[in-house]
Amino acid sequence: MDPQKRIDKILDAAEARAQEEVGGLLGADFELVRDSRVTCSKEQVFDELSGKQICAQMEVVGEVTGQGCLLIGIKDAIRLGGTLIMLPPSELEEVIGREDYGEEVEDSYGEIANIIAGSFTTSFEEMYPKSCRLVRKELEVLLPAKVDIESAKPVENQVYYKSSVFMMLGGKQMGELILLLPASTFSLVTEEVNEESENATTERESIPEPGSTAEDNADTIQSEQQAESKQPKIDVGKHHKRVDRILAECQAKIAGELSAFLAVDVKLSDLENRIASKEQFFFEEASGKQILADMDVVGEVEDKSYFAVGLKDAIYLGGLLIMLPPSELESVVTEEDFSEDNQDAYGEITNIVSGVYTSVFEQQYTKSIRFVKKGLQEVVPMKVEIESDQPCPDMLYYVSTMSLAVDEKNLGKLHMVFPAHMLQLETLGSEGATDNVADTAPKTVAEEVTQGEEETSVSVDASPPKTPAVDYEKHKKLVDKVLESCRLKISEEVGALLGTDIELENLGNKIVSKEDFFYDEVSGKQVIANMDIVGDLEGRSFLAVELKDAIRIGGVLIMLPASELESTISNEEFSEDGQDAYGEIANIISGVYTSTFEEQYHKNIRFVKTDLQQVAPMKVDVESDEPVPNEFYYQSKMELTISEKPCGNLHLLLPADLFQLNRAEESDSAQSTQDSSLQATQQANESPASVGESGQTEGAVSDVGGRGDSDSSSRPIDVLLVGDDEQEAAKIIDVLDGMGYSARLFSFKDNLLNYIPGQLKAVYVVTKAVNEQSFGAAIKISSSCSVPIIAAGPEWTRTKVIKAVKYGVRDILLTPADAEDIKENINHNLLKMAA
Repeated sequence: MDPQKRIDKILDAAEARAQEEVGGLLGADFELVRDSRVTCSKEQVFDELSGKQICAQMEVVGEVTGQGCLLIGIKDAIRLGGTLIMLPPSELEEVIGREDYGEEVEDSYGEIANIIAGSFTTSFEEMYPKSCRLVRKELEVLLPAKVDIESAKPVENQVYYKSSVFMMLGGKQMGELILLLPASTFSLVTEEVNEESENATTERESIPEPGSTAEDNADTIQSEQQAESKQPKIDVGKHHKRVDRILAECQAKIAGELSAFLAVDVKLSDLENRIASKEQFFFEEASGKQILADMDVVGEVEDKSYFAVGLKDAIYLGGLLIMLPPSELESVVTEEDFSEDNQDAYGEITNIVSGVYTSVFEQQYTKSIRFVKKGLQEVVPMKVEIESDQPCPDMLYYVSTMSLAVDEKNLGKLHMVFPAHMLQLETLGSEGATDNVADTAPKTVAEEVTQGEEETSVSVDASPPKTPAVDYEKHKKLVDKVLESCRLKISEEVGALLGTDIELENLGNKIVSKEDFFYDEVSGKQVIANMDIVGDLEGRSFLAVELKDAIRIGGVLIMLPASELESTISNEEFSEDGQDAYGEIANIISGVYTSTFEEQYHKNIRFVKTDLQQVAPMKVDVESDEPVPNEFYYQSKMELTISEKPCGNLHLLLPADLFQLNRAEESDSAQSTQDSSLQATQQANESPASVGESGQTEGAVSDVGGRGDSDSSSRPIDVLLVGDDEQEAAKIIDVLDGMGYSARLFSFKDNLLNYIPGQLKAVYVVTKAVNEQSFGAAIKISSSCSVPIIAAGPEWTRTKVIKAVKYGVRDILLTPADAEDIKENINHNLLKMAA
């Protein structure tokens, strides 16, 4: 019989016996569910483990001999041992939480380990052709990350047959129970694993060069050892994975400890770890005012790390700890009142966080380090000077970002910021060019599209562009980020003043001329609020809203009865009281833009609302300075909804020159020329001479996630698909293409928010399984735009459908789907919704 098949049969019998005997001893249902059986090295075994382990050494004696061990997580060992000595449930959970592996628990778990060893011994005696027994030796607590692979502790550095099972106790799922058997003892060493082991050993040994003397070799070895002691070599890929596993455990443990500390349900999700420069972190990652907790790193490595959270979230967490009443808590959060008591309370929370990072890193990281929380500082990201050492030095960082939710209330992001060199991850950045992280960071969707346009652009005659005073693209991103914060805050503050739900969705920012704005962007009478810009910049901006919407807003504020309000709107009666009321709302909005730009923009400016004027767009004289000067503006456009009733659009016009965004004027002109050239090229490509053997026109566009010719990315995307089911996504894209829509597929890892809303008509979330990842994508998309979201996936249940709708999904497509089903779904969501 094949040696592995024989051993697997023996292990099956042994596990069944152990399940029965341990369950009988504990007086509870105990199950062992097979996970995997593989041949692997000592290094592979301990590299895949996380958290403290209890290792029971197992000596193989008899006609065959060898050394193995039994591994179990410390919490699982405590649960088994505590159950045996009948600790009360509440006390047991407390002991497990503290990882209190006391003498009594150790002795009781030792009894269980004896029974497991006895089960394997009995099975081997009954079924193995040679006489052998497994004798349980001493128990020890070990940290996998600190195991010396070269040593004989806790087991020899050799090839093992690893048998892993999941444990269930009383219906409660536990972790893994792992048995390591010496592979050579039972003739289980495969050629591949043996070769890998030999190669690894060879790499670690010093091989003298031919012709060199013993003295030369000794000198070489000594110098190499000295160099290695100064700069130890690590496998960056493996080390990176280990760090990410450590950070995932930190996330889970922080959520658990904060839940217990605050007596609320704290959830941390969407863990994302990435290399970022100081500039990238503050200008792209962090949003709004941040509270930075400085953490000294001490031990084998000395450095500093930083824990960052939004100001409002810090106030909210601190307020929960000091048990502020809900109404008062909401008030201090809205007013950003970070009082001394609240600061002290939040400081206690950061102590918990630093304690978690300390305990997890001490257990699992290769070096002994601790995180000591020092002070708190308030930081406005947009005003951080990159070249200075405040609030942190200008270097590469490894940023661990998590989404925070408390009692199902979604808050903002938490960031743990480590110096990349401290975690030996600096090589994940650009090769030798640490100041150019963007070159090595993953491309966003927008960057991919831009790159595609550059690759397919047709050479045109143009004078060299003027060198901009600022990095245009970077500056535009900063302004867009500020305007997005304004959108959210306007909804909140105007809604609070009116006492009703206000939604501003589908934010779109672009350059427009005065003529473009009045003849193309708006329709119907407008109410324009003049907002003077004062401070470091001086100029005029304008807030425009349709007359009927201004009347509705003012009428809601002065509490007109519903029937009277609708009559007033229908007759376009903008009374003096209505104008005064809407003027108050315009004051609120100008205040929002003032406070947000003061917090997030690098120049100190304020927006001062002066007067209102009614304007008929088609009667505007473009050449005059009324109602606005004839220049280019950066338009921020939002769709307005009041009490779930769709209204018109709200527009903010910022002078493009004043905000250094006027380069877009030249870009638009160049793009128009380029588009004409592209159109001419495409027409030429569609001539009969360019038809290939397949019969398809060369140069035809195929937008299947980058498939097809290189010019596909120059087309605006009508439908965006995100997910992991490429086969179903390809079917949907084929149908869309046949109906005249362009579409592309992206993965969950792509930064879709840089691309939404764009000109999208719909978003399909296409997944192989309907799970939390797909729901998370729907939440992220629905919070950023209001285009229809369709979830496509298999095995829908009533619960999953309800959950999907709750998270912003408008329609469901059951997969696998045929072309007719897909077409019907597209018609329903794109054609009918548009109508």
